[in-house]
Amino acid sequence: MNGPKAVAAALLAGALLTAPAARAQGLREGEPFPHFTAQDLTGATVDTKTLKGKVILIDFWSIYCTSCIQEMPHIVALYTKYKDKGLAVIGVDLDVYGAARVQKFLAGLDFPMPYPNIIDAKMQIKGILRVSMLPTTIVVDPAGTVRLFHVGYKPGFERELEELVKKLLPAKQATP
Repeated sequence: MNGPKAVAAALLAGALLTAPAARAQGLREGEPFPHFTAQDLTGATVDTKTLKGKVILIDFWSIYCTSCIQEMPHIVALYTKYKDKGLAVIGVDLDVYGAARVQKFLAGLDFPMPYPNIIDAKMQIKGILRVSMLPTTIVVDPAGTVRLFHVGYKPGFERELEELVKKLLPAKQATP
């Protein structure tokens, strides 16, 4: 095959090969949230289906991710402020060191980690939620729709995040 047909075939093949990669770049805002179940560091089961009706914030992090660690106190403050108003937070650690090392790391922080943290050493949750970089923050509305898929952290993002959470919380509960 020569000429325009060969070019068209090559372009089609290229599009087919790159389409899955483009999809793997993360959840899209407006997509239904793909629920998961896992055990947290205390051995308790975390099932995101049981959180329907709440705003869910999922924070992917690692011990060696400086930006993740910079973002953590802001996520904790957000959780503390809105947990009784309908916000649920789940931390997902992507290290492969095991629970003891991650628990030791969390215990050494200057602030307590009051929400469940899961170690995703086999990268199953990471795969389900199509996370490829750290930190990644995902926000799901009470109906189970993804409203934010954010990669990275820089100072000031916490204000944007709080505004989104307040907007998504049930009106009678959102006021501080």
